[in-house]
Amino acid sequence: MERWKPAINKKWLYWLSGLIWFGVGVGLCLRAVFWIKAYQSPVLWGLFLLSLAGALFIGHYLLAKIARRNLKRLDQKPSKICVFAFQPLRSYLIILLMVAMGVGLRRSDLPRVWLAVVYSLMGGALIVASRLYFLRALEVCKE
Repeated sequence: MERWKPAINKKWLYWLSGLIWFGVGVGLCLRAVFWIKAYQSPVLWGLFLLSLAGALFIGHYLLAKIARRNLKRLDQKPSKICVFAFQPLRSYLIILLMVAMGVGLRRSDLPRVWLAVVYSLMGGALIVASRLYFLRALEVCKE
């Protein structure tokens, strides 16, 4: 009896990876906006925009490095692979840790304003780095 593996064409994993990084980034940024909106302070909106500017740097230089490593790994895989193969196992462990940290931060007594800065930095960086997955997906679709 053959084990079932949720395998798909590799080109869809580029899209899936980009959508996941982009979706999580948008979710984090929306959470930050929700928290900042509650304060109705122009200074906080400026802080939010400044954190998004920082996210450009983080996304372009730090998270892009991770995305490129994932893309290189995906490029070396066969054309039909498991749907969960868009990240190495180690990355799933890091994701679990980050989700746990996010939950812990939300339940902490830290002011939501400071959490909004952290969330918008990380969310914006994920959005910026997700472009690499989409660009690669477009390349693969043209082949």
